[in-house]
Amino acid sequence: MTASSQSFEEKKGITLEDYFEYEYKAEDQHEFINGKIVAMAYTSEEHGTIVHNLDVALGNCLREADCKVYPGDRMLFVRECNEVFYPDLLIVCGQQEFHQASKNMKATLNPGVVIEILSDSTEYMDKTTKTRCYKKIPSLRQIIFVSQKEQHLRILEREGERWIDTEFYEEDDLPKIGDCVIPLKEIYLKVAFVSA
Repeated sequence: MTASSQSFEEKKGITLEDYFEYEYKAEDQHEFINGKIVAMAYTSEEHGTIVHNLDVALGNCLREADCKVYPGDRMLFVRECNEVFYPDLLIVCGQQEFHQASKNMKATLNPGVVIEILSDSTEYMDKTTKTRCYKKIPSLRQIIFVSQKEQHLRILEREGERWIDTEFYEEDDLPKIGDCVIPLKEIYLKVAFVSA
């Protein structure tokens, strides 16, 4: 990070328009949270493997459906809280809606599923600030948290005004992500957990 970009990121009172202008020119990805530009955290080998496994499994499942799977590089603008994120994976089905951030940038508005791979540096933010914001997206059906420390997947699923919380631990568990049943062992294929 250069000195100039660091000082810009630390400024207070940054507008959404400032963020989009900055992000368009930036070499790395940043999120816009609580009026601040936040650099994306380092991702581990395990993180990358889990994202790849989910991308392949979901992509194959939804190949014939009117859906798209975006791994990590799809900008999500949550209008309801005026914040911008890059979830680890997004599923969008049906007619896509976008926020035209600038002539060359647009952000997704209507995901059906948001998936976050948890890490030490992002877990607190993923489970608090981001989750509160994600729950305000009218189209969102599921928020999914995937551990990279152990075989553990948690699904928050919207049922009317409530969110149902379900967890999966066993290798033979069959969590349903969107319209796809993905065996837990496929999500963790080739993931080597580091023992403490």
